Amino acid sequence: MNSILSSYDLWTVLGTMLLAGIIGGLVNCYLPTAAEESPKIWWKCVLMGLGASLIVPVFLFLTQSKILDELVKVIPENAPGASANPAISAAISLKVQNYLVFFSFCTIAAISSTRFITSVSDRLMAELKKEVKETKQEVRETKEDVKATRQKVKETDQKVEETQRKALTNRATLQAVKKKIEENSVARKTAGTTTESAQVSRGAVTRGPSPVPSATTLDTDDPQKGKWGGKAVSNFKRLQATVTPIDEDEDWFTIRMEVISTDPDHHPLTGKVIFHLHDTFVPADQEVIANNNRAVLEETGWGAFTIGAETEDGTELELDLADPTAAPDVPASFRSR
Repeated sequence: MNSILSSYDLWTVLGTMLLAGIIGGLVNCYLPTAAEESPKIWWKCVLMGLGASLIVPVFLFLTQSKILDELVKVIPENAPGASANPAISAAISLKVQNYLVFFSFCTIAAISSTRFITSVSDRLMAELKKEVKETKQEVRETKEDVKATRQKVKETDQKVEETQRKALTNRATLQAVKKKIEENSVARKTAGTTTESAQVSRGAVTRGPSPVPSATTLDTDDPQKGKWGGKAVSNFKRLQATVTPIDEDEDWFTIRMEVISTDPDHHPLTGKVIFHLHDTFVPADQEVIANNNRAVLEETGWGAFTIGAETEDGTELELDLADPTAAPDVPASFRSR
C-alpha cells in the first residue's frame, strides 16, 4: 500500500534540506564577523541553518514557485525503453537541475539564516494580515448584502400586505355593490308583477333572442332594452363587448365595450360616443372620445344587461349581453343573471 511517507521524492527533498542546512550553517559559522560581535558557536549556526533550510518550502509557497512540484513529479525512468525515450531523458535532466537549484537555495538560506528567517516570518505575517483584512471585508460586504436583502424582503412583505388589504377592501366593495344590485332587481320585479315587462324579467330564466320591444313594453329590469334600435351593427358601425372573469372570481367580470367602424377608410368613427348602461352603474350614461376608429369603455359587472350607444353622427346601437346570438362569447354564469 502506497503512502506519502514511502515516497522516494519526499525523503530526497527532506534529505536535501537537512544537508543544505548543515553545510550552510557551517559556512555561516566560519564567515568573518564584525569586531563588536561575539564569536559564533558552530552548533548554534548549524541549528539556525537547519531552521532556515526547513522553511524554504514556505518561502517557495509565498512566492508561488513551482519547483517543488517538479521535484516530486513521477517519471517512469525504470520503465522498459525509458533510456531511449527523449522525453523521459529530458524530464530526468530537468529534475536533476531542479534538485541542484533547490539544494543551492536551501544552502543560501542557511548561510543567511538570521536574515532569511526574519524575512520569511515578516512576509508570512504580512500575507496573513492581508488575508484577514480581505476576509473581514468580505464578511462586512456579506453583512451589508444580507441587510439589504432583509430590507427588500421587508418592503416586499409590506407591499404584499398592502395588496392583500386592497384586495379585501375591493372585494368587500364589490360584494356591497352586488347586494345593492340584487336588492334593486328584487324591488323592480316586485313593483312590476302586474305589467307585461315583469313576465320577461331576467330573474326567471335565461333569455334567448327576442324581438325588439316597443316603447310601451320596455323591460323595467333592463332599462336600455329596446331603446336604441335593437341592432348592434348600423351605419358602418358595430357595438361589441367582451366579458372576462376577474381573477377566476365567479361573481364579478370585466366588461369591455367597444364601438368600432366597420369601414374606417370611408366611414371613420370620430368624435364622442355615449354608452348607455344599466342604471346600477354610476353614471349610467358615459361619454368616450373615439380614437383610431374605436371608442372603448371598461366596467365591472355582475350580470348581463343591454348596452346602448350613440355616436356623434346620430347612429344608435344596441347589444343585449343576455342574448347568445348577439353576444355568443359571454360566459354562461354572467349571461344567466
